Amino acid sequence: MAVWTIKAQYDPEARVWYSIEGDMPGLNVEGDTVDHLAAKASGMLLDLLEINADLFPADRLAGSHSIHVVAHDERTFAVAA
Repeated sequence: MAVWTIKAQYDPEARVWYSIEGDMPGLNVEGDTVDHLAAKASGMLLDLLEINADLFPADRLAGSHSIHVVAHDERTFAVAA
């Protein structure tokens, strides 16, 4: 099984999670939640692999695939005195 990794970050102003890097060439995806982002990426994966097939060994393209999402959200909150 080929495992593909996406690193995601949250934009509090836009209220979306978006991909910042990963090993899926050409992936640019966002979603309201990490699950939504992963679902969109899942729908794009096979097309991206077909488009970029020459970048990967054949054994990485064959068989089943899964997506590993690494998401980090960091916030600062004001505390009333």
